[in-house]
Amino acid sequence: MLSKNMLMVGTVLMSVSVVAPAYAESDASNTMATDDAVESDVNKLGNEIAAQYEEAKDFTFEQKEDFLTWVDNKSEQLGEQYNDVSAEVEKDSEEAVEELAEAWDSASDELSNALEDAKDASADTWEDVKANTVSALEGAQKAISGNQTAE
Repeated sequence: MLSKNMLMVGTVLMSVSVVAPAYAESDASNTMATDDAVESDVNKLGNEIAAQYEEAKDFTFEQKEDFLTWVDNKSEQLGEQYNDVSAEVEKDSEEAVEELAEAWDSASDELSNALEDAKDASADTWEDVKANTVSALEGAQKAISGNQTAE
């Protein structure tokens, strides 16, 4: 049975996948309105993601496997998001692509290390390891979004 957190994550991600394509067909005459709408949705999505990460912090040691599954799923989604953002940034400049790739590589390495630590966590180390893993997920999300400061 899926946990409440897993279902909530799935719901939010499905919402994003439904809303995001609506902006893909905008034209230049409506750019300002579209940019404002996108920025508003990005802020809302950022708040939803922050709420997801807050809820992820509630996983107990007994729910370790659920947490690891959640982290794996989130990591895959972040990888897909990186590919999408990278394709968009590629239109801007080679330098932008390199900066994004460097930020992503660093963040994904940190996330991989945190995930390995989470797999090896004991009941005594669980809270610290879980917090580090959630922090690494947030770092990866920030690397993709270009937002290097915590909200």
